[in-house]
Amino acid sequence: MGPGVRRIPCPALGAEVELPEHVDRIVSLSPSLTDAVFRLGLGSRLVGRSAWCWRPGGVEELPVVGSYTGVRRDRLEELAPDLVLTTSGVQEELARKLAGEGVPVYQLPLPVTPWGILENLTTTAVVCGEPGAAHGPLEALWAALSGCRGVLPPLETYVEIDLGEAVTVGAGSYLLWSLEWLGLRPVTREDPRAWFSPDGRWLEELAPRLVLYDPQPRRGSTIETVRETLAGRGLGSWFERGAVLVVTEGDVLAHHGPWLLEEGLPWIVRTVQQAMGDAPPVSGGDP
Repeated sequence: MGPGVRRIPCPALGAEVELPEHVDRIVSLSPSLTDAVFRLGLGSRLVGRSAWCWRPGGVEELPVVGSYTGVRRDRLEELAPDLVLTTSGVQEELARKLAGEGVPVYQLPLPVTPWGILENLTTTAVVCGEPGAAHGPLEALWAALSGCRGVLPPLETYVEIDLGEAVTVGAGSYLLWSLEWLGLRPVTREDPRAWFSPDGRWLEELAPRLVLYDPQPRRGSTIETVRETLAGRGLGSWFERGAVLVVTEGDVLAHHGPWLLEEGLPWIVRTVQQAMGDAPPVSGGDP
């Protein structure tokens, strides 16, 4: 190991990763980690991103290196990053492939709870060689999370995320724990899985009081179009029985970076409070 090189354990890869003392060129293949890099004040070091990284504003000016599960090796080599950030889950195969090819990749775990988001932020700071950068953001994020505790009524809630197919979450996901932290009662709280495609017959038997729907971003989804989609799947009875539908702008519930804690969850609180009151439901909009 030469001078100015650090060896950092990466449990997700089961190995140590060699990184320079000063990480100046970062490529992020995960929206949550792109978010974390900017929240740490290190956004100027980001030189490349995945096509799914679109927060914060301005990040889309950076070169696209690939998708969530694949990269353009020619572009990656041109950018010559000191560090490539990925998460676990569907990115595991890509991370191991890149590591095997000698790319300086570090893989962070998908968070199981909202506190896992804080841990990933801290780990990102350490991996980038700037552990002190995490202190201020951690304090601010904890304050935001604390301010949302138990502020919503215990509504039986069904969550659906459009990831190309209908996906919901169980007790293995940060999202379920985040919604419970707000006071809601996700109908999948007894399911140990993190992400899974719900069974259609099971859905038809549900009677949720609140439906949170997270479309793919920039698809122009509205309450009306989502209601029609769900009704077409035989779920129109939910709304006949009085279920309230909240539709996000997209990639709100699916986002597991600091933005979720600081802006996403407070937006959910405001929107659900409005939707359950006398004001008209809110669809999309800017969290």
